[in-house]
Amino acid sequence: MSGIIRINPLILFISVALTTLAACSEPEEGCLDIEATNFNAAADKSCCCEYPELQIEVLPRFDTLVWKPDTAYEYTPGKWFRLKQVVYYLSDFQLVQNGQAIRVSDTLTMNTRGAANDTVQTIFTNDFLLIRRSAVSYSPGTFRPSGTFESIRFRIGIPDSAQQVIPGLAPSGHPLQLQSEGLWRGRDTGFVALQLVLTRDTASTTLPDTLVFSRPDFSNLALEKTGTFQHESGYNFKLVLTADYKALFEGVDLSGGDISTWKSQIIANLMKAFRVSQ
Repeated sequence: MSGIIRINPLILFISVALTTLAACSEPEEGCLDIEATNFNAAADKSCCCEYPELQIEVLPRFDTLVWKPDTAYEYTPGKWFRLKQVVYYLSDFQLVQNGQAIRVSDTLTMNTRGAANDTVQTIFTNDFLLIRRSAVSYSPGTFRPSGTFESIRFRIGIPDSAQQVIPGLAPSGHPLQLQSEGLWRGRDTGFVALQLVLTRDTASTTLPDTLVFSRPDFSNLALEKTGTFQHESGYNFKLVLTADYKALFEGVDLSGGDISTWKSQIIANLMKAFRVSQ
């Protein structure tokens, strides 16, 4: 019968077999590093590995309440105020395991001011965080070591070496860029460690006070929080940092006008105002 094409069954079998073998011979790409978050045991060729991050969820609180800016709070029995703004830097994160402090592995080269007023490129551990008003999860950087850690260390503020960073030349979106809150106070003062804006009572006519904590108050303050912190290999290392702003104002008498006394007591309260959990 005309128009019918007959195919040799043997040729058809060989063609299908060759196609199948060709498909099977192409290696599947994926990450074969068990420490990676995208580990793929079925892969034939390793590529594109993504490694765990240290993740810090910051929870702003006023005692047991979620802190909300410009809300009236009773900071001591019978005395109320409004905490309008809280902004601060955190840096130098170290997880301690068997007495050894381990940092994130990310580094960044930034432009700094040299001794001769020249511009120098300096390498930093890139774990700078700028904490503002809301509950947010931040990532200081890549963290691969796993196991049990007995404490975490971090600084409020930035290291002295980073005070020489030129904010106008910092990478786009970096915390050490110029910020709307005016956190860089020039070469002599450098970056603010902590800045608070408050009204000492709840009267609508009371003007706010701005409390700036920087050199010489302190350039940074090292804190250490102990606990049992577990990091499973191949997963992000998630920790929760609770900031209790009521504890920050414990013993502070805002009815007086001595701001330097307020600041001294707030600095003394910083250690107990922060706690870390998992």
